[in-house]
Amino acid sequence: MSARTTSHRPTILVVDDDPDVRGILGIILANEEYEVVTAVDGAAALEYASDPRIGLILLDIQMPRLEGDAFCRAYRERGGRAPVLVMTALDIDAATVARIGADGYLPKPFDIEPALETIRRLVDAR
Repeated sequence: MSARTTSHRPTILVVDDDPDVRGILGIILANEEYEVVTAVDGAAALEYASDPRIGLILLDIQMPRLEGDAFCRAYRERGGRAPVLVMTALDIDAATVARIGADGYLPKPFDIEPALETIRRLVDAR
């Protein structure tokens, strides 16, 4: 896990097995004054997701050890309430996103400005 404390804004947990994705999102979100915590897969993310400071989880679907859909189900079964925004290159729809317990999705690759708008909306709705 890595973290950067930048302000009083909510913490965003970025879960992706690609270190470049984690790094880039970490920088972008820190520039938006979010605290950023990262995890390399769903299993590692479950260890951090219960932290009450987590205001949003950005979650890749395809990962080793525990894939995103399994993480999301386990997180919700454990009472996790933070919004989950799935990031994926897979062809999924809103019904699939809802079935696994996520609150929305970003198709990879995504444009950062619309992604940030979605992130802000989900964080602010919390």
